[in-house]
Amino acid sequence: MTTDIREKPTLSHDDIIALNFIKHPSRYFFRNHFREGLRSRLIQVLEMSDVIIETRGTIQQGVCMFPIAKPVAMLRIFKNRFSSLRDIQKEIDNYKILQQWLSRSHYAVSSEFLVDYTRGREKSILLCGLQEFVHGEAVDPWHENALLKIEGIVKGTHEAALKTALENLASFVNCIKSIIMKTGAIPDLAGVGNLIMTSLGGVKLVDINNISRLNMNHHIHVDDKGYPVSDKSIQALFQIETRILGRPIDTGDILYRFYLDPQRMKEVRELETSFHQIAAHSGNYPSVK
Repeated sequence: MTTDIREKPTLSHDDIIALNFIKHPSRYFFRNHFREGLRSRLIQVLEMSDVIIETRGTIQQGVCMFPIAKPVAMLRIFKNRFSSLRDIQKEIDNYKILQQWLSRSHYAVSSEFLVDYTRGREKSILLCGLQEFVHGEAVDPWHENALLKIEGIVKGTHEAALKTALENLASFVNCIKSIIMKTGAIPDLAGVGNLIMTSLGGVKLVDINNISRLNMNHHIHVDDKGYPVSDKSIQALFQIETRILGRPIDTGDILYRFYLDPQRMKEVRELETSFHQIAAHSGNYPSVK
């Protein structure tokens, strides 16, 4: 029996077209994305014609060029083996929270779908998503020169691009804080690459399924991978708000006052270190900070 698609270390075009639910032949080429998701395999969906030009080249103003094919969408294949439809519904409900509370301009829209995944005689339910691909670069809240990086992303587009970018980022922060306080849901902002900024200053969250819950108690919540995602997401939000947007620290902010308590942050660092050590040892190292 072939190896389960969720367990393969890398995925090729042939791996994807061999799946029973993928139409073949197709006008699309599938390429493993350079960033690995913690909960899902990320596959670029490319126009076959663009891949041919990338491979064979094209003449532009008398020069042979090899332009890199740009994805038209992202195929996400969830790694989890769900024990029931109820568990799957929980994953989908996380996305619905963003749909309801976050402007479409601030998240990568996705169509979630279930398929019967077959390997020989074995069948299982697989959750997938066909997601908008956001052309841009990561907003890294942990980078010491995060604002300069943003200036580099929008540089050369138009004079007001940086102002637009910061306004969009401020709008995003305000929306996320509103979601947290009104629903108790905390989107994952901790991973480097979870938030993308376009060259025109647009800001979009691309990790749309990892939603943790607001718990104002002294127990530090870790997700099913052992990562203190709630605390790290609040820390990332604070970094964006203060380091990038330059907002003054609001000593009356209940959220930050609780989650950024020095003793709590020390315990979070210990949990984070333990998580990275275990992940590195297992060879399943995710792209989180």
